[in-house]
Amino acid sequence: MAAVTVAVAAPAEVRDVLRLASSPKTDPHGRHCVDALMALGQCWKFVENGAITGAMVTTDDDGELWVLAAAGRSPVDLVAVMADHLTAQADGKYRSIGFQTARRGLVKKAEHHGYEVSAYIMRKTL
Repeated sequence: MAAVTVAVAAPAEVRDVLRLASSPKTDPHGRHCVDALMALGQCWKFVENGAITGAMVTTDDDGELWVLAAAGRSPVDLVAVMADHLTAQADGKYRSIGFQTARRGLVKKAEHHGYEVSAYIMRKTL
């Protein structure tokens, strides 16, 4: 399997990949605009064999490195790639790293990289 590298990206390079992050499960009310999220932070691309297989947007949220959006498809574990990159990026600059997800599988994978659940969002549909 090829190695995945992470590099700074222009929004246009990763827009289509990041649109994969928006789905009825992760954004049931269509509140998150990928273009708006990209404008708020730094875009990153995950490159494998010369092709962009994943992307994320990060920002500084009061001393926490926050992932605004992330998406990708690869035979390589992109959660592990992202976790390693975020840890290296945050080292000595941030007090913590955080993200929000509606995906239970992502929670389990993140826990293997030292993340822990720190909040719940409660919602009642009327």
